[in-house]
Amino acid sequence: MTVSDSIFQDYVEIYLKHRLANLKQPVLEIDVREDHLLTFCISRGIEKQIYDEPEEFLDKLRKSVLEVIKIYNDEIEDIKIRIKNIPKRNSIPEVRKVENVDKFVSFEGVVRKITSPAPYVAKASFECSKCGAIIPVRSLNGKIPKPDYCPHCHARSFRRLTEQDEVTDCQVIEVQELPEGLQRQPESIKVLLLGDLVNTVYPGDKIIVNGILRKFIDRNKSRGEFFVEAISVEFLQEDIRNLNITEEDIQKIKELAKDPNIYDKLAKSIASSIYGYETIKLAIALQLFGGVERIESGTKKRGNIHILLVGDPSTAKSQILRSVSMIAPRAVMVDGTLMSKAGLTVTVTREESTGRWTIEAGAVVLADQGMAIIDELEKADKKELRALNEPLEQQTVSVSKAGINATLNARCSVLASANPRRGRFDRHEPIVEQIDLEPPLLSRFDLIYVILDEPDEKRDEEIARFILSSDTKDKEPPIPPDLLRKYVLYARNNVKEVKLTKEAEEKIIEFYVSLRKQSKEQGAIAITARQLEALRRLTEASAKIRLSNVATVEDAERAIELFKESLRQIAIDPESGRIDWDYAIQGISATQRDRLSTVKNIIKELQDSTDWGASEDAVLARAEELGMSKEKAKEAIEKLKRSGEIYSPRSGYYRVFGGG
Repeated sequence: MTVSDSIFQDYVEIYLKHRLANLKQPVLEIDVREDHLLTFCISRGIEKQIYDEPEEFLDKLRKSVLEVIKIYNDEIEDIKIRIKNIPKRNSIPEVRKVENVDKFVSFEGVVRKITSPAPYVAKASFECSKCGAIIPVRSLNGKIPKPDYCPHCHARSFRRLTEQDEVTDCQVIEVQELPEGLQRQPESIKVLLLGDLVNTVYPGDKIIVNGILRKFIDRNKSRGEFFVEAISVEFLQEDIRNLNITEEDIQKIKELAKDPNIYDKLAKSIASSIYGYETIKLAIALQLFGGVERIESGTKKRGNIHILLVGDPSTAKSQILRSVSMIAPRAVMVDGTLMSKAGLTVTVTREESTGRWTIEAGAVVLADQGMAIIDELEKADKKELRALNEPLEQQTVSVSKAGINATLNARCSVLASANPRRGRFDRHEPIVEQIDLEPPLLSRFDLIYVILDEPDEKRDEEIARFILSSDTKDKEPPIPPDLLRKYVLYARNNVKEVKLTKEAEEKIIEFYVSLRKQSKEQGAIAITARQLEALRRLTEASAKIRLSNVATVEDAERAIELFKESLRQIAIDPESGRIDWDYAIQGISATQRDRLSTVKNIIKELQDSTDWGASEDAVLARAEELGMSKEKAKEAIEKLKRSGEIYSPRSGYYRVFGGG
């Protein structure tokens, strides 16, 4: 059915005239539902034309709108019509089909990449050299295709009329499928933004694109590509995912939240095919629900929880991560060994074909408002690892390069795994010396757990029986993955505030102060203010699991136990048996600091006894007199040399830099 030129006159008069009277800009947004365009088209039998003949449909609507506008404002010579809130929406793979070319498409996704703005010839004109006919041509994928022949005289010789070019601002973005529930690699598609749509989106933004699918095939190639010419862009509201949660689902979720065994059920529902690791699974459950983001004295405090799993090979770390990626409502999983060029944060590169600068989002930006899952984190590029400090704490990624200055949201929790540098984890060495991660990055993880492959007859038998068991009931999660995903989503969207009871606050304060007191007495830092924030986040997450706005003392105790287990695994000084946070993160315990200070003072005391400084034999003998073994004294000398506090002017002799 062909749409007549005058069919929209009634629609404009009835539904838009009051808006057009006050219109100042040459752009008109039409919500097809709220502005009754869809209802009008159904009543006139032309609703199919929106999808099948969008260019003709919009052009005739534009002409009808323009006629009315000129009554009120003759300065507006043309108008852009941007329709939105389309009821029919497809996935990106469904959009990318030849049958959809030149048809209206609508889809949602996350912005992965954007180019810098540039001038764009939207339409060019060619003059036939034989008959003089003017042939307009639309630009395709940054190129202006020359007409094959003149439609009037069939000549093949043309002259480009550059003075008649229609030039506008343009920007190309790449939109990728949202990761929720995907069991495969997400697909993406390029989108062309023109005019006022330029610079309206950034990497990491979740958007709905409404536009016309185009194809471009170079005449010298057999394979082409699809892109979408955007008509409008809408921002996807985070709680729109709630539309997939039915009333029946909500009833089941509320019943789960009241279950006294809910924490045990949650732990068993994460990586249910893997035996054991109950503490780690419970911690991950709390991470999925997350704490509460808040602003204190103008400073934003994150609510997202970060967890690092470190351990021996073949201990199911990767399996746990993959299992969580299937449960988290929005998860982006990457492998440190197979990282894309965008990496973990963001990259700015120049496109070879156009020379334009492009911002491409990495894992933590794409995972905004979700979870970034990183396997073998230590294998990632060192620059990327250093850049990860900002998003882990500030929840943003800043970029400043090639005239591009932007701050992108990275409001996600991070679940990562790392392997020991020498293959196996050694309980008698600090974690920082065993994995290739720097102390500032390690300190930003709320919980760090170690997974060891240690022979244990009883546990080994239990694991073997679990793996070989033909009874699958033991491996079935108490909460089905689909329901668990909805449970997490519902809690995150509906429990926005959590207040700690006085008893919960006192419990956390008591634990924190007791460890700080221990730090003062023993000279070893057992806990810092950063860990206090972690305890609060874990306590809030525990309350959110119950869909409660109040965190009780039981929630605080649960958070403290998870934190204490992390401390036991990474922060016990093997020499003194004391909790020492600096030992875990900096690699030097209070005992070692005392030893380094003692050896340094010995060298300072003896360095003037010879022309070359303090001899090693004399230093070791003096250390033995003070109750230090030669092995520990030699170890201290090596560490002082590596840190640049002492130097060796001659083999076997040492001096303190700067004379002490």
